Amino acid sequence: MIEAIRNFVTHPVAIGTWLALDAVALVILLVDFKRRNPEIMSLMKVVWTLTVLYSGFIGLAIYWFTGRKQISRDSLWRKGFRSTAHCYSGCGAGEIAGVLIAIGVFSFGNIGV
Repeated sequence: MIEAIRNFVTHPVAIGTWLALDAVALVILLVDFKRRNPEIMSLMKVVWTLTVLYSGFIGLAIYWFTGRKQISRDSLWRKGFRSTAHCYSGCGAGEIAGVLIAIGVFSFGNIGV
């Protein structure tokens, strides 16, 4: 079972489909920023962009129901989702940066310096 899942998620068609859907979700988010929510703070725009990049339409749905300015009544669960998205995007960016830095540091041993 695990091997079947691994084969599916590493298949080029599955990866390409995920990337295409992710790109569509990102375009929808950016259009919403421009047309309907230009007043969102720039930091939160980065947060929501990273959230959608990592999560695709799931991240877009979380933004749509918790992060937009058109929400008439804020609630504890909405604040919780926004806080989680903020941490999720920052931690994800930190992990990506950490891996890239580690790759760079460890690659120095391979170039004969």
